[in-house]
Amino acid sequence: METIKLTSLILFLGMASHVMGQGVSTSTDEYECIYEYHVKNTKGSSDATSTILQIGRNAAMFSDYTAFQKDSAIACKAPESDIQKFNTQEMRNDMFFDQSVSQNVPKGKMTVYSVITPNYYSYTETASPINWSFAEEEDTICGYTCQKAMGEYGGRTWTVWYSTEIPVSFGPWKLCGLPGLVLAANDSEGIHQFKAITFRKSNMPMNMKPYANIVKTSREQFIKAKNKFEENPMGNIPTESISEMTIENYEDGGHSALVNGVVLRMRPNGYVPLELK
Repeated sequence: METIKLTSLILFLGMASHVMGQGVSTSTDEYECIYEYHVKNTKGSSDATSTILQIGRNAAMFSDYTAFQKDSAIACKAPESDIQKFNTQEMRNDMFFDQSVSQNVPKGKMTVYSVITPNYYSYTETASPINWSFAEEEDTICGYTCQKAMGEYGGRTWTVWYSTEIPVSFGPWKLCGLPGLVLAANDSEGIHQFKAITFRKSNMPMNMKPYANIVKTSREQFIKAKNKFEENPMGNIPTESISEMTIENYEDGGHSALVNGVVLRMRPNGYVPLELK
């Protein structure tokens, strides 16, 4: 774990900030928090992947860590071989967290980008969609003292641990709107869990609009369509929407399927939605 002096953190967070609009990138992200995301799959075991929250002066971006690595390699003009390596990792990651969430973008809102192969979608909702209740309990995560809060969202009841020592209202996925950074969260059934493993300074650019050719929709329409699609991804793609289907073969015998250039993730251990409704 990388330690950050609390004084410098508070000074930065207290500085005046510019207003960001949708699709605008910050020149630098001052901090980033990496979370391990665990989910109990339909086969009774647990799957895991890494995710990241990039924290700017008045906005944050939550995404899959493999996507962040690829974007970072591109931004740093890394060798093409390195970029291709991260691209392959992203395509082959069955547990890829396919929701990118821009918090407080546009101001007072939250924008979600996701995919139902072969299309990318986006929708907006309030920046603080959860009404939190508070408890007196404390815990320590990543070296920071945390307080407990509970709230309901999307058909699940969440318990989170947030630290006022990091006074920003952001957190993993959509679990935000508290007087400190959310460092851990789990739903009441013990199916989904986020836990911070690293909090550090960063100077990487934050891409606030990660996909091209986005279909705008509502949250309700997207959740209903996404959960139905993931029951049988291959069977639920309308035939008329397929213009091209390709297979990427790898040296170890594995492969990835793409429909119109968009990865089709089959998720061998099943799909367990974060939002039930």
